[in-house]
Amino acid sequence: MCEKVNTCISKWENQQQVCVGSDLQKLTLDVLACCIFGVDFDTLNGKFSEPLEAYNYSVETAFNPIRFLFTFVNKLPLKSNETMFTQLHTFDKYCWQIMDDTKKKMEEKKNQSETINNEKKSVSLIELMYENNLADNKIRDNISTFFLAGHETTATSLGWLIGILVSHPDVQQKARQEILDKIPGEVTLDSLKELYYIDGLIKECARFFPPVPSISGRKAVKDSVVGNTHIPAGTPIQLDFITMAHNPKIWGDPEVVRPERWFQENITKEQRNAWMPFSGGPRICIGMNMSLLEQKIFLVYFLKRFQQVKLAPTGKITPKIGGLSITYSPDGDKLILELEKS
Repeated sequence: MCEKVNTCISKWENQQQVCVGSDLQKLTLDVLACCIFGVDFDTLNGKFSEPLEAYNYSVETAFNPIRFLFTFVNKLPLKSNETMFTQLHTFDKYCWQIMDDTKKKMEEKKNQSETINNEKKSVSLIELMYENNLADNKIRDNISTFFLAGHETTATSLGWLIGILVSHPDVQQKARQEILDKIPGEVTLDSLKELYYIDGLIKECARFFPPVPSISGRKAVKDSVVGNTHIPAGTPIQLDFITMAHNPKIWGDPEVVRPERWFQENITKEQRNAWMPFSGGPRICIGMNMSLLEQKIFLVYFLKRFQQVKLAPTGKITPKIGGLSITYSPDGDKLILELEKS
C-alpha cells in the first residue's frame, strides 16, 4: 500500500493544478490487485488500461436505473447494448486471465523448494479459493465482485476525504499536525495506530458520505417491533445509512465535521450502532479493515508531502451525476487541486 500511495502522490508533485479523481481509482485498483489478487496491474503507470476502461464503461452502463426498471431495453438491437456486451466480454476475458495466471503461479510453487512460511506469506485470495476447491465460475464471480466493491468504494472515500480537507482548513491542519507529531519518520503499522484524529476523520467522512448509501434486498424473518413501528414477517427492508448518520437525536450536531466525536471518551454506543458504511453483523464488508488502512496510509503520505491542499478555482466538490446507482461518489473530473509541497 505504501509503495502504491507513494507512486500516486509522486505524480502530483510538480503540477500546479492536478485532477486527482482518475488517479485515485487507479491507486485503489493497484492496491487491490497487489494485496488481493497477487498481481501488479500497474495502472498508475498506464498499464491495464483496456480492462479498466471496459470495467468503467460496463458498470456505468449496466447500473443505469432505466435498465433495471425496463429490462427489455437490454435485449433491443441498440448500439449501446452492442458496445456494453463487447466491453463486458473484454472485462470477463481479463478475469479469466487472472485466474489462469494464478493457476500457473500455484503450479510453479509446487515445483519450487520454498518453505511453508514463504508460501503462506505470498498466498493470494484467489489461491485460497482454489485451495478450498471453489468452482471456476464462482472464483470468476468473486473477482468481479472484488473489482467493484474492493476499489471503487475506497476511491470514493478518498475523494470525499480530500473534499473535507479542502473545505475545512482547520481539520486539514489538525490532521497534518498529528501526522507530523506521531510519524516524523518511517511509517509503521504501530505508528499508524496512534493516529486518533486521523481515525476520527476517516470515520467522520464515512458518516457524511457513505460510499454505499443504503442496503436493500432484505426481509424481516419474523414479526418485529423497531421503536414504535410494528414490522410484520416478510416485510422488505432497506437500511438508509445517510439518514441514520444525520439523525440529530443521535449525533447532536450531525452537519458539523468533527473528527473528535470519534474519540473514545466522546463516542456513544448509539452512535457506533448508527455508523454502518460497511454494513454490520455476520455479513459486514470483508474488506473494511483493508479500506480503512488504505485510507489512513494515503492521508499520512498525502499530508506529509504537501503542506497545503486547496481546491483549484476550476475545481468543485460535488456528487457525480449519472454514475453508479449503488454508490455515492464525488465527481472525479471536477476534483482539481492546488498542492503546495512541504
